[in-house]
Amino acid sequence: MHKSIPITIFTGFLGSGKTTTINNIINQNPHLKFGLLINENGDIPIDSQMIESAEEEIVAMANGCICCIVRGDLIKTVEKVIAGGTVDYIIIEASGMAEPKPIADTFVVNNLDGRIHLDSIVTIVDAENYTLTEQNYKTAVDQVQFADIIVLNKVQKAKSEEVTKLQSALKQLNPYAFIVENNGEIDTAILIDTGKWNEDKLLNYKPENQNEHDHHTHEHSQVDEIVFTSKRGEVLDPDKLDSWLKNQFPANCIRAKGILRLKTPGGINNYLFQMVGASKTLVPFSTKRKDVNLDFSRMVLIGKDLDSEKIIQDLKRCVI
Repeated sequence: MHKSIPITIFTGFLGSGKTTTINNIINQNPHLKFGLLINENGDIPIDSQMIESAEEEIVAMANGCICCIVRGDLIKTVEKVIAGGTVDYIIIEASGMAEPKPIADTFVVNNLDGRIHLDSIVTIVDAENYTLTEQNYKTAVDQVQFADIIVLNKVQKAKSEEVTKLQSALKQLNPYAFIVENNGEIDTAILIDTGKWNEDKLLNYKPENQNEHDHHTHEHSQVDEIVFTSKRGEVLDPDKLDSWLKNQFPANCIRAKGILRLKTPGGINNYLFQMVGASKTLVPFSTKRKDVNLDFSRMVLIGKDLDSEKIIQDLKRCVI
């Protein structure tokens, strides 16, 4: 008889910190082998390449929001991940614009004859940027409303009174969810194998961005996703990149991330670029994984009414 493998779905708006949280779970639970399904924005996998461990079964699901993927395709992917019989736990990282209910529905309808079961839905909330996000994107509200566990992330970057106010707002949106603050030292044991999922929440549930003609309104289709990739072997000029980031970076971009190959005084090195809200960071990047190619730069930008041609040309001009 097959053991039933638990599934935790991680949702959270763009840049909330899902991948970092998942890395922490892997690092804190070396006794478990995880099967990871990472749903990417754009056709270049970046989030999945940021997973530090090379021991896990990792599947990048790019080119399509996981909440719109055909149910049978998602189940087949999960079945493939557990086929070897070595996976103890499945984590699904949904894209930042994904709605959780259609994903949960998939595993309620089909649990592979009892071989898998939905353990919980964890939503990561960016304490620094959530209030503005909530005003502009109903998907962020839907993610909170459907969560079993809410992780309030980046609390050290927000004022204490703002965190208290946000806690209250989240409890109003979802009075049943367990809310935990992450000050950078969260014990991830409270996020997996919790048994908090309850199918009763599917009864009479209607997210705010649902209409009566469609199961959800595909808010993610209203944003642009621009993907830049350099040619293999090309290197970016850090001064030109810095100038672009300061002076020409698109103001209507809400999230950007990339792995960039830069020429530095110490030689050619790789850097992880992250942009969320007003924050832009560039930190050294390395990986032990042999399936991650660092011979070229790639960046994904997400926002409304982005000028794809200009952005691509601007980044090409940063190439030495």
